[in-house]
This record gives sequence, C-alpha cells and structure tokens, in this order.
Amino acid sequence: MALVWWLPPSPVPVVTPPHFHFYCNVGYSVPDCTEKLTRLRYVLARLKPAQLGEWTWVLVRSEDWKPILRRAGRDPDSPAFTILASRETFLEDALFGADPVRTRILLERWRMPRDTLLAFAIAHELGHAMCREFDEAKTNRYAEQLVEGGSALCATR
Repeated sequence: MALVWWLPPSPVPVVTPPHFHFYCNVGYSVPDCTEKLTRLRYVLARLKPAQLGEWTWVLVRSEDWKPILRRAGRDPDSPAFTILASRETFLEDALFGADPVRTRILLERWRMPRDTLLAFAIAHELGHAMCREFDEAKTNRYAEQLVEGGSALCATR
C-alpha cells in the first residue's frame, strides 16, 4: 500500500466535517497540538469520512497511552482505538513521531513508514467506525479500501 499524501504540500486550509471534534489530551503545548491536529485533519480529509456523523478525535501522549489502555482492558501495543458507543477515536502521539523509541517499535511491528502508519491507523479506526465492525481482519480490509479508493464496502452495519 503506497501512501504519498500524508502531509499537506504547503500550508493550506484543511476541510473536515463540521461535526468532527478534535482534542489533545493533557500535556500538549498549543503549537504541538495544533500541528498534530492539522496532520490528523489532512489525513481525514483525504479519506472522506463525512458520512461518519458526529465524532470526536483525541490525541494522547505516548507516556500516558499504555496506562490508559491497560485500565480500559485494551491491547497496550495498539497505537489507536475507537469507542463506538461514545463515537470517539483515540490516537497515540507516537503515530506522529513524538516518542522516537515508541515510534520505532510501532514501525517495526507494523512494517510500514511512519506517515503510512499514521494514515493506515486512521483508516483502520474509520473502518471500525463507518462499518460498525469489531473484527480486526475485516477492519484492516476496510482500511485498505479507504486508503485506495476513499470508501469501504462494509459487510455489516
């Protein structure tokens, strides 16, 4: 899977659906949060998730990530997760390269370049959200469809 559109070519306005909400968890500086949310919005705009409806996106610092996932009973090695019931997706800061050690671990585990991993992680979480899918293998296929064509053929709704 080749992704060549992960960063804007120049500072341009990025349009995401108005019913999307973006937050950085505690510990971010305003410039760092703004920069990473701009990258998130750019990837989302390329994936065209408008039909998703009201949704919240939250960035979490890598140092806070594993404890949060352990408390939630989730895989602490996953760089993103979605809570369908509350219409929220959480993304680990390492996807944006903030923690070099954790980023390297993710790149080795997923075997793809960092910005490709960012786009795939977002597409994967969109697969969960748009298709209301819990199965990880099916969600990976939906993510590939989203990355390649901007839409996913969901088996379940």
